[in-house]
Amino acid sequence: MDTMRQCAMKFKDISAELTEQCGGKGAHLGELARTGFNVPNGFVVVSDAFSYLLKYNNIESVIDEIAESINFDDYNDVDMKTKKIRELIESAELPPEFEQIAVFYSELAEEGETDPYVAVRSSVGARGTNISSFPGMMDTFHYIRGAEEVIAKVKLCWASVWTTRGAMLRNQKGIAHKSAIIAPIIQLMVDPDVAGVAFTANPINMSRDEIVIESCWGLGESVVSGKAMTDFFCLDKSTLKVKNKRISNKSVMMGIDKDLKGGRKEYQVDPKKSQQPSLTEDQLVELGKVAKAIEDHYGGSPRDIEWAFVNNTLYILQARQVKGLKE
Repeated sequence: MDTMRQCAMKFKDISAELTEQCGGKGAHLGELARTGFNVPNGFVVVSDAFSYLLKYNNIESVIDEIAESINFDDYNDVDMKTKKIRELIESAELPPEFEQIAVFYSELAEEGETDPYVAVRSSVGARGTNISSFPGMMDTFHYIRGAEEVIAKVKLCWASVWTTRGAMLRNQKGIAHKSAIIAPIIQLMVDPDVAGVAFTANPINMSRDEIVIESCWGLGESVVSGKAMTDFFCLDKSTLKVKNKRISNKSVMMGIDKDLKGGRKEYQVDPKKSQQPSLTEDQLVELGKVAKAIEDHYGGSPRDIEWAFVNNTLYILQARQVKGLKE
C-alpha cells in the first residue's frame, strides 16, 4: 500500500474550497484564519487519513460488509451494527505517518509551554454533494491535553461517522455511507467568559436587515446544543443598535473540569450573575461588526457564526451558511 505523505494541514494552508479534504468546518476555519479573523490556531486531519486508516488495518471491506447488512427499519439492528463498526475504528492501529498529528499538536504550544489544551472537533461533509455539515451528528471534545489523548479523541471523531443517528440520517437523505467525509480539527482551546452564536440574517422572520445573537456564560456548546438558557439580542444590521433583547436566568454554564484537569463540566452560575446580560453594548457592537465583515467576505451570503469572548477578546470558532432563508 502507498504511504501517505501528509495526513494533516495547518489552518494557514487551508481555504474554503478544500471542503472535500477538510470538511466544511475545517475549510471555513482555515479560510477565516487566512483572511485575518481572530481564529484560535489549529490544524485539520484530512479526510483521506480516515480512508488510509481503514486500508492500513484491512478493515475497509469488513465495515462495508456490516454496513450493507444494516436493516434501517430496525433501530436495534442499526444500533448494534454501527457499534461494531465504531469498535473496529477505535481499536485500529495508527499508521506511522500519523505521527504528524502529534508533531502539529506540539507546535500549537506557546513558548515555554507543553501540552496545550485543545478542542478536537469533527469537520464533515459528503463527497459529490453540496453538504458541508451535519450539525450535532458527530463528536466534539473540549479541553483535551497531551498528544496521546488528542489522538485518542481523533479516533473517536472518526468512529462517530458511524453513530446510530449519523448512519440513519445518511440513509434518510439517500447519501452513500462511503461518501461521508470526516476530517477532525485540533484547535487551541479558549476558555470563554461568554460565548454563543450570531446569525447575520434573522432566522425567525427571515430578515436580512437584522443580526440575531444568542449568548451564555462559559462554553458556547450549551447554546448550540440547547442545553442552557440563553440571552437573545436582535440588532439592526446597519446601525448595530439593539432592537430587541431577552435576558434569561442563566443558571448553569459549561467550563473546564478543574477536578480532572481536562474535559468539560457543568457549573452553577452565581445567582447574582445569572440574570445579568452576558454581553455588554460594546461587545454587541464589536460582534456585529465582525459578523458583517465575515458575511461580506462570503459575498453577502448570510452566516451562522460561533464565537467566544475571553478577557474581552473576540474569537471566531466557526462560520457556516445560514440554511433555510428565502431569497
